[in-house]
Amino acid sequence: MKKGTDTNEKNSNILLGIETSGKTCAAGLFAGGELRAESTISIPNVHSEKLAPLVNQTLENAGLSLSDLDGLVLSAGPGSFTGLRIGYSLVKGYAYALDIPLVEVSTLDVWAYQCGDRGRPVLVVIDARRGDVYCAEYAWHNSKLERTSDYSLLPIGELNRFASRQVIVTGVDAVGLKEILMPHLPNGATFLTPAPSVLDVNALLALGAEKFQAGHFSDLVESEPLYMRAFHGVS
Repeated sequence: MKKGTDTNEKNSNILLGIETSGKTCAAGLFAGGELRAESTISIPNVHSEKLAPLVNQTLENAGLSLSDLDGLVLSAGPGSFTGLRIGYSLVKGYAYALDIPLVEVSTLDVWAYQCGDRGRPVLVVIDARRGDVYCAEYAWHNSKLERTSDYSLLPIGELNRFASRQVIVTGVDAVGLKEILMPHLPNGATFLTPAPSVLDVNALLALGAEKFQAGHFSDLVESEPLYMRAFHGVS
């Protein structure tokens, strides 16, 4: 890889983050432990056209170029099949061309992280259509987010057995599905308020930076989106 990630360098690493798992198309730059620049468009079906210009705009706003990057962070899904493929295609191209590492972060992890520590378990749900949801449960321990379940694809009717009592529900589709979800959640479940409408690129990059500093890089040949369901058409 192009640059090292030892203790003296880790806080100065410049990471580019990409989100294409849902209707939001976003790019962000992270360095020194904070978000330095971000560009976001929340319009469906524009990822193939807008993603590369968003990256260029974000770099320009930060006064940087692609050659300044130390690594790439990608929202890995689950989510839109088409959006994820577009994100992976662009980011893998950058990784090969620049000879820098790629870090994948599950979209479910990002939604849990941006919820913050509320002192209760967090259930993230993403609409998988056909009466199913992608989901995972999390808890905070010693200021660190831990996933306490498998990444799962479940019928909504099985959430009561999957989720913990007093769980806080969040995710891109949580509010839209609230009336459908509530009868199938355990007693004491509540929905995050105020409910975020888009994935937080800063949260994506914060999690990505942790993996980058730990050297948890993805294999560029083997890496692929966390689909969790066979692809049967455009989404």
